[in-house]
Parts: sequence; C-alpha cells; structure tokens
Amino acid sequence: TAILKRVHNSGCMMQPKEAFFLVGPTASGKSAVAHHLALKLGKIVVSADSMNVYQGMDIGTAKPSLAEREAVSYLGVDHVNPIHTSHVADWLRAIQPAWASSGTPIVSGGTGMYISALIKGLDDAPNVDPQRRALLEGWSCNALQQEAQRISPEGYARMSDDDQLNPRRLIRLIERGEHTPTCWQEKKKATLIGLRWPRELLHARIEKRVIDMYAAGLLDEAEALMSKGLSETAAQAIGYAEAFALLRGEIQPQEAQERTVIRTRQLAKRQMTWFRNQLEVDWIECNEQSHVQMMADQVQAGWEEQGSVEVDIHAVP
Repeated sequence: TAILKRVHNSGCMMQPKEAFFLVGPTASGKSAVAHHLALKLGKIVVSADSMNVYQGMDIGTAKPSLAEREAVSYLGVDHVNPIHTSHVADWLRAIQPAWASSGTPIVSGGTGMYISALIKGLDDAPNVDPQRRALLEGWSCNALQQEAQRISPEGYARMSDDDQLNPRRLIRLIERGEHTPTCWQEKKKATLIGLRWPRELLHARIEKRVIDMYAAGLLDEAEALMSKGLSETAAQAIGYAEAFALLRGEIQPQEAQERTVIRTRQLAKRQMTWFRNQLEVDWIECNEQSHVQMMADQVQAGWEEQGSVEVDIHAVP
C-alpha cells in the first residue's frame, strides 16, 4: 500500500489536524468505499452526515451497521437523542477524538454544512467578545482590511482576493489572529475527492436503496420512534416522515416509497449543486462497471495525488 501524502504547516507550533475527504451525493457509495479503505489502511471514519448523528435512526439513514462499527471506529454517529435538534458545533465536538492519535481519519459524507465547518471552521472564534464582534461588524470593509493586516499580516497575505473583500472572513481573521497571531492563517483552497454518477444511474441506486430500506424493517424502526416526541428535524427526515405518514394511515405503501425516492433525488441534486458552488472537488466518474474495490482504488489514488486536507477541529467552541 502506498503511503498517503500529508500536508504540513511547518510555521505553526501546533501540529495541524488533517483528514482525507470522500464526498458526494446520497446513494453514491461513499460509505461502502470509506469503510473498505478504513479497513485497508487502518483508519477511523468520521461520518459527515447530519442524519447519522441520531440514535435509533439507523435503517432510514443508511447508517453503518453494528458489524461495520465493530470492525472500524466511527465517529459522528449516534451522539444525539432524536428528541433534540443537532447543531454543527455538536457534531464538531463529537468527532474531535478522531484526531487524538497520530493517524489521519477519513471524513465521508454529503452534508455540506458539516464539511465546510470542518475545513473552514465555524464563524465564531474561541472566547469571542460579543461587544468586540458587534463593533467590528459595524466597520467598513476597508477598515477591516487595515485591522486584519495589523493583527495578522501573514494571515491576511494568504487570504484569497475574495476573502479579503469578505467582512465575515476578515472579522474571523482579526479575532483568531488575536489568539494565535503566528499560527492561524487562511488555508489554501482544499481539493476533495468525490464520487459522481450519471443522473439516471444515481436515480436507480436511490430507488434500490429505498426498496432495500423497507425490506430491512424501516417501518418497524419508525414505529419504535413515533412515541418519542421527535425533534422537528428528526421527524421530517427523509424516509421517516413518509414512514410515519404510512403508519398513521395517511398514505399507502407505494406512495410512501415514491415520496421517499423523490425527496432523496431532490436531496442529491441539492448536494451536487452545493459541492459545485462551494468546494473544489476532484470527481471520480462512476458507471455501471463501478464496484467498491474499483472506486476505493480510485479514491486512494486521488488522496495520494492531492494529499490530506487541513481541518479546523482545534477551534471548536
């Protein structure tokens, strides 16, 4: 097995945290490929799926099975009671142990907000002074640029042209620069590895997944959840909302499955739009011949070429 390259920031006393990313729309095969590579390379998997965080919501979220979680260490899974609403900061805190050792974890998922927060960090810096934040938010862009250059000239110089015109990014640099002026800097634009399927093939995979979920006992799982007083987010989760409606007698089984397929297709479309607009992704083009081993080899080759990506895990409030 080739040694995966890593990117280091030698100018910072704190060792940067890094990860290998595998992204893509729902039903693209990310989870199976990530699990395969985690076994092969001896790595932890971080699930970047906002629905995987909920306890007891296993089948409808295509969560890694118990057997898979015994074979590979997973984080970002089962840390929220579905009666509560989960926030991205909760997820960031839950996955921090993935960087407790010297290994570089695999982050796999399609929730753009989670992936963006992990790469770019949350808007709020540690120990932010609300009065100071309010004051900075009233400054002009030019004033923020001057302050950012004064507080962290190296960090400002490394910002992209767009970020130098972005008041929120300038404020964050000012606040972070005050805490770690010699360490924090704007990272180079990260390139992630992703799985992409032709539209018709992805739709077929989605339909098969929904059929398999019902065959695996989604209705039994949904029935066990109905009496818990779920949060609005959990109650409206794709697959579960339709299963609940079916159990209440509001729709028929075929309609429940059709609605789930439609909503899942819509989710996949939104995810691909988000990735196109928000992040640099080196896409692996999948087809009818693609299988887990083949995709895993391509993903690993992509990681070896691109290197690992620095993450902002140390800045979680």
